[in-house]
Amino acid sequence: MTGEIHEDMDEFEDNRPCFFKLIFGGFNTEQLRIPRKFVKHLPKELPDQAILRDSSGDEWRVKLCKTVEDIYLQDGWKQYFEDHSLGDNEFLLFKHNGEMSFDVLIFGKDGCERVYASINKHTPVHDEADQLTKLKEKDIQRRKKLEEKEPPTQKRKVWKMAESFTSDFPYFKRCMTKSHVEKVFILRVPAVFAKEHLPPQGRAKIVVRNSEDKSWEVNYVSNGWNHVLSGGFKAFVLENKLKIGDICIFELLGKQEIRVHIFR
Repeated sequence: MTGEIHEDMDEFEDNRPCFFKLIFGGFNTEQLRIPRKFVKHLPKELPDQAILRDSSGDEWRVKLCKTVEDIYLQDGWKQYFEDHSLGDNEFLLFKHNGEMSFDVLIFGKDGCERVYASINKHTPVHDEADQLTKLKEKDIQRRKKLEEKEPPTQKRKVWKMAESFTSDFPYFKRCMTKSHVEKVFILRVPAVFAKEHLPPQGRAKIVVRNSEDKSWEVNYVSNGWNHVLSGGFKAFVLENKLKIGDICIFELLGKQEIRVHIFR
């Protein structure tokens, strides 16, 4: 297997430093450790987040966690893992673009690269990526200011309340970020949840309700790999006054009907 990896890697040689991860049974989907020998390529003053970009150009922001010996991709890594439906014996190649930005190439069990298309040519996913890149530094500073104003104990309290939520219906959780509640207004649905409970590839209308039973009609778009709530989601966000850091639980009530429980 080692020989096969070296043969395949020749095709992707360029000047960027890179590292790879092989997914296997029992792979930790909650966090991913950056190899210790690769740390020398990273900035000495680490930002709060890393940016992972797939072959479509779409981007995921993943929080960094630093211990005495290691650096991990943590909050947001599970979402990236689920959104790309990653499974056993798949191979990830991380190409470093500088700072904490990576192009991630994904290879399937057949050894071939999995090429992704953006969500939809009418859906502004690339605009989202561009905006996130341009606002990177401002976002980091804003998060730091928010953390200064909002004590960690309050955050833990909110998370504890959300974690105590239970339901007989399927549901998933999302902590609101800039792309959810400002300018872009797009929310990615976990791939496992989408494939099991939402309409197949294409477009559909989803009715989204709040706790007061007020409803909004939201566009649901899926290309088989990525699954998002887009058009109409902005109205839901603004009318419910959602902010960065709010936790939302999306509970499936019917085939195309979701109730959102908001923890502020």
